[in-house]
Amino acid sequence: MPPLQLTRRSLLAGALGLGAATALSGCVANNGPQPSTAAPGSKADIGEVEGTLRFAFWGGSDGENSGFARAKVGFEKRHPKATIELQTLPYDGFFSGIDRGILSRTAPDVFRVDYTSIGKYTSHGVLLDMTPYLSATEAKGFLPALYDAVRFEGRTYGVPHQTDTSAIAFSREALDEAGIGAVPDRLEDAWTWEEFSDVSTKLRKTLPDDKYPFAYDWTAAGAYRWASFLYQAGGSLLTEDLRHSAVDGDPAREAMAFTQRFFDEKWVPANNTIKTTVYSDNFFLNQTVAMTFIGDFLVPELADGANGYQGGEWATTYMPRDRAAASDLGGNAIVATRDTENPELAAAFLKFLVEEDQMRDFCQLANELPTLQTLADQTLDYAVRPDVMGVFTQQATTITETAVRETVVPGFASINTALQDQLELAFHGRGTEQAVRAIDAAVDRAVSA
Repeated sequence: MPPLQLTRRSLLAGALGLGAATALSGCVANNGPQPSTAAPGSKADIGEVEGTLRFAFWGGSDGENSGFARAKVGFEKRHPKATIELQTLPYDGFFSGIDRGILSRTAPDVFRVDYTSIGKYTSHGVLLDMTPYLSATEAKGFLPALYDAVRFEGRTYGVPHQTDTSAIAFSREALDEAGIGAVPDRLEDAWTWEEFSDVSTKLRKTLPDDKYPFAYDWTAAGAYRWASFLYQAGGSLLTEDLRHSAVDGDPAREAMAFTQRFFDEKWVPANNTIKTTVYSDNFFLNQTVAMTFIGDFLVPELADGANGYQGGEWATTYMPRDRAAASDLGGNAIVATRDTENPELAAAFLKFLVEEDQMRDFCQLANELPTLQTLADQTLDYAVRPDVMGVFTQQATTITETAVRETVVPGFASINTALQDQLELAFHGRGTEQAVRAIDAAVDRAVSA
């Protein structure tokens, strides 16, 4: 049986009613102005809460699991009459289960959602409106772009819990053998596309035929990360009003021509494709590549003494840049369902998770990046390889407002699927012009659906 699709029609007919259907007829995220003061009827001062709350999240790293377990203990200590039931589920099928639960009104009270998926929930009116529960000070405490990621049509539907982004992990030995000395250790010194090409060419000449300069992290649901190169070239996926594709232009042609070289010049393994089952970290772990694009959440995996990278010293450096530096928006928000029986308990738990001490603790355990402005300005004591995490922290500053707005549109899942299909073809024989036009048409269909 195929997974249940959370469509506009099924949700509006089954859960929201015709009135909501009219109100939510638009498919475009319009985040609107942030509230500047606590509106009349504000519920920001929640006080003591009680009851049982089910919180569902996918099983990630040991650090993430420990972080949520510690949050449960801390929240229950503060609110002795409250109980948080943690439900750890596999990522595969996670949102299909959430969708079925929403339709049947059996969904968990609170669940984790990645920014690439949040748009379909905020735009369908199935989440608890957190606007009354957040004071103006609390709202302004988040990094603006990430706070914008949990908002729709001027309302707030969750809290941005953490973020992550891509950078490059590299083998020091492999680069030394290729005669590549200093590696950028400041964001402003990141390799240009031309410099990155020179590095890749040197590695290609010194590596054996069955080894490659690098692997990219655009596999499967990560296909949208290709857009980082589009942003670096000065382009965007969507028009300013987020209603149509903006891919068909010179920046996309430059980004496509550059990334097609990855295969043409054998800088990446032939099976480092969009629809492969081998991810970028696996290529690095089995020492098939000298460098790899990874998210910061994979640092603990690479650093694991028994099963991590066994090729000697490794470190990190920044994404390459063209007209500008740019990277992808990763990470997750925490949201509550509109039908939760205890909205104040759910709101209190969400607010607790993004308190400064709680967020610091979670991010340090999980090797992930905070969303609070106060923490973004601090050096965190990461549990694993804090020496390499500074690169990701700086790289995250290149996540553009455009990238955030485009990533959280309601139809982004369809856009990402379109990118998966079209990029796979683009790297298997399509010319640059044909590839760009095909992506443009597919993205336009996806965002207009």
